[in-house]
Amino acid sequence: MMPWLAQADPRLNMWALPPYSPQLWIAVIATVLVGILLVFGLTFLPTNLRRPIVTVMTFLAGSFYVGLWLWPQPVAKVETDLPRDMVESVGFWFQDAQQALANVANILTAFLLLLGMYSLLRIHLGRISKKHPDRAFSVVLIISMFLIVIFGYADWRMRTFLDPQNLLELKTNWTIWNHGRDILFDGLLMQMDAAMFSLIAFFILSAAFRAFRIRSVEATVMMVSALILIISLMPLVIYQSEMLIKAWFPNPSPGSFNPENYKIGTIAGWVKSNLQTPSLRAVEFGVGLGALAMGLRLWLGLEKGGVSV
Repeated sequence: MMPWLAQADPRLNMWALPPYSPQLWIAVIATVLVGILLVFGLTFLPTNLRRPIVTVMTFLAGSFYVGLWLWPQPVAKVETDLPRDMVESVGFWFQDAQQALANVANILTAFLLLLGMYSLLRIHLGRISKKHPDRAFSVVLIISMFLIVIFGYADWRMRTFLDPQNLLELKTNWTIWNHGRDILFDGLLMQMDAAMFSLIAFFILSAAFRAFRIRSVEATVMMVSALILIISLMPLVIYQSEMLIKAWFPNPSPGSFNPENYKIGTIAGWVKSNLQTPSLRAVEFGVGLGALAMGLRLWLGLEKGGVSV
């Protein structure tokens, strides 16, 4: 057994420190300083040395998740469990470290978001300073970004730290910050998203019209399948098809022929179950293989675009 991997007592968890403790602040400050030094150190290295370092770091980061996926994991583990052998010790270590590394990934994502905001400000402030003809849109974008950040943060802080009784669940208890967040997010952003996707629907319809032109067998199958599914969503057509089936076959004789199978809803269900679902699964399977191949290339440093510095 490996004692340094065991977790007999929650206080011995090497991945967790007491909240707001001096040890936690020291660890955070030390990590930030080391990260900044490493980043600035990489900028002073020649390119032929930076690439191997980034490749090795990428491989080590990916190796953890590969090991987490392949190594046997403990089931229904509690904090007082002790590993019985080396396999369980490593499994305990993987499980304890997973949340810590997930937090690191979230922090890196936040830094990338900050980098994106910096890039956005640099581009649009440059347009404003150069008096670009479309600088008014840049002004609106920057003002909107800061308003959403300010009101969103204020609303989150109030709900998280200043409202232990969940009084803000009622609109009557809202402050200007909560109303501002509601107007910006739910009143403007969500509505503009809906309007944008509504406009995109017309482009999709135009692309579907061009794709559904009957020029080959594949296009014919696609056209017929799409037509059946579209018609099956029209209540009037469904009702008329049922009336026609009843009129043509008022008293169907028992046997192999069943007029119920020729209803438009039944036909559409058959198309979905036997054509649409298998096709989607095949597409998802192909996308999964492509993602696996890309992940392996990034992990092993074969994809030069992913590790270039």
